[in-house]
Amino acid sequence: MMSRSVVVQDDPRRRGRRRLWFILALLATFLLGVVASNYSSLYLGMEAALENRHLRADIIDQAIELEELRQWQINNRTRRDIDKAALELVRQELASQQEAISELERGLRFYKSLMAPGEVAEGLSVRSVDIKPGPDPERFEFRILVQQSARKHELLTGTLSVEVIGEENGVSRSYKLSDLSEQVPSADIRLRFKYFQAIDGELVLPAGFTPRMLRASARSTKPSRAEFTNEFPWSIQEKLSHVGQ
Repeated sequence: MMSRSVVVQDDPRRRGRRRLWFILALLATFLLGVVASNYSSLYLGMEAALENRHLRADIIDQAIELEELRQWQINNRTRRDIDKAALELVRQELASQQEAISELERGLRFYKSLMAPGEVAEGLSVRSVDIKPGPDPERFEFRILVQQSARKHELLTGTLSVEVIGEENGVSRSYKLSDLSEQVPSADIRLRFKYFQAIDGELVLPAGFTPRMLRASARSTKPSRAEFTNEFPWSIQEKLSHVGQ
């Protein structure tokens, strides 16, 4: 059996075209890979940027909400403080009004006693002795009210003497008011009034002296002779009574 030989012609141009197509295919594959990679990176970047924008918006919303809550808390605290201050002002005003009402009631009782002597004993009397602290521990302000109760009031003249009784170094001791107060020039205070008279001043206690009471003795010479003596405990008030002023 005879072998048959096949002769194939080798065309260099054909081989060159094949190589060219092969190279072009490789290049196209590479470019497609690069484009795909860049597209994927770009997509991921856009997605990350969009998510960042969402996160920033959420942070801004939360910051606004937090600021609103803080402002609400500040406003609420301010309202509470204002309410407290308002309530305290109302309380003080009510206390002041109540004190003024009590003072007016005392004054009304006082003037009623002057105009309606049947309610109290007629004649001369020392109605009250008020004492309040002064600027120093030993200093005190005082107010003594003397009144005349009568059906028909006439000008009364007479004198008033006041003693401060207490203890000094464990021993009983008394001082004339004139010895303790510059506003009282003599032991006998002159009285001259038709309805009442108030004696005001400041006294200074001697060192080591502890007061216990005050003894007030009033004497009238006109319209008739009369005497009145009363003892008042040493009691300190926040302020002096305005009754009789």
